[in-house]
Amino acid sequence: MPLTVIRMARPSPTWQESYVRVKPGQRLVVDAEGAWSPDLRNRIGWCGGDGVPNLPAGEGYLLPGANVGALIGRIGNGEPICFGARYDNVVDQEGVIFLAMNDHPNHNNQAGYLMVQLIVFDPDEE
Repeated sequence: MPLTVIRMARPSPTWQESYVRVKPGQRLVVDAEGAWSPDLRNRIGWCGGDGVPNLPAGEGYLLPGANVGALIGRIGNGEPICFGARYDNVVDQEGVIFLAMNDHPNHNNQAGYLMVQLIVFDPDEE
């Protein structure tokens, strides 16, 4: 039976532990709903898990190239992954899943939150 956990992701470039551990070969499905706003300096821009459309993050952001404000994750101390509003893939490493908003670590004027559903399937459950 798959493991399903729902976590609230704060709008922050600080990594937040999900308390969900995955192993190589497991299928991970991530669904994010809600609205949050990254720190766009002198303006407000609400978005969902996919981030602000057509606004790729530059150097200094947690995941350069992914949209500013996108839901991102990492497994253990691994490289950041863009989860967006929907992610479905087989993981290739072991560790706890961490969540964050793709924003600049020096920016601190975010708002909102996302409800994130994490579903983990063992290879023999599909």
